[in-house]
Amino acid sequence: MVFIMKRADRLFQIVSFLQGRRMAVTAERIADEFDISVRTVYRDIQDLITTGVPINGEAGVGYMLDKSYYLPPMTFDVEELEVLMLGAAMVSSWTDHDMSVSAQTLIRKVRNALSERDRETFEGIALFAPPSRARLPWNINFSDIRRAVRKKQKLHLLYGDELERSTDRTVRPLSLMFIGPIWMMLAWCELRKDFRHFRLDRIKEATVTGELFEDTPETALQTYLDSMGYCDGLKN
Repeated sequence: MVFIMKRADRLFQIVSFLQGRRMAVTAERIADEFDISVRTVYRDIQDLITTGVPINGEAGVGYMLDKSYYLPPMTFDVEELEVLMLGAAMVSSWTDHDMSVSAQTLIRKVRNALSERDRETFEGIALFAPPSRARLPWNINFSDIRRAVRKKQKLHLLYGDELERSTDRTVRPLSLMFIGPIWMMLAWCELRKDFRHFRLDRIKEATVTGELFEDTPETALQTYLDSMGYCDGLKN
C-alpha cells in the first residue's frame, strides 16, 4: 500500500489544533506541528476560511479559532473501528518504534472520543497482527525515510542489488510501499533518470542530504500513479 497523507486530513487536524487555544498561534508554530512549510499553512488557513471555518488573524501575527466553533463528534461503525484497530496493530508490528508509539497514541485518542456504547464495542474488537519472522530487517532508519518523503528531502543511498553489488544513488523519495513482508521506497532516481523501487532491506546507508526537491511533471508521484493505472483511492 502507498502512504499518502490526504490534505483534507491535515485541514481537519489544523482546526483541531487551533480549537480551545486562548492565544493566537503563529504560522511558524503550525508549520512545525505538522511538518509543512509556512506557505502551505497560509494556503490551508485561507482555504479553511473560504469554506466557512471562523479563523481570525493574519499572516505574520497568528491565528485563532472562534470559540463558538466546534467540530462534530466522531462516529464510527463497527467495520471502521475494526479497520482502525487492525491498521494500528499492523503499523506496530511492521514499521518502527516511532510509528508504533504514534499508532498507540491514535488508538487512545479515538477511544477517548467515542461514546460509552461505541467504546464497549471498541474494547471488544479482537483483531491482531503479531510480529512475524517473515519481516525482513533493515539497517536504515525507517522514520528518517518517511520524513524525507513528507518533507521532500533528497536522500543519498548506498544500495545493494540481489548480487550484493553496491551503487551510490541520489534519489527523490516519493512514497513508501508495503508488499508483505517487504517494504519498498518509490523514488525518482537521479542516476537512472527514472522511477525506481528500492527495497529497504537492501539499502545499506541512507543519508538525508538537506537538499529539497520540487515535483515536476516528469518526476511527480502522480505521474507514476497515472502511468501504473492506480485507482483514485491511492491519489492525493
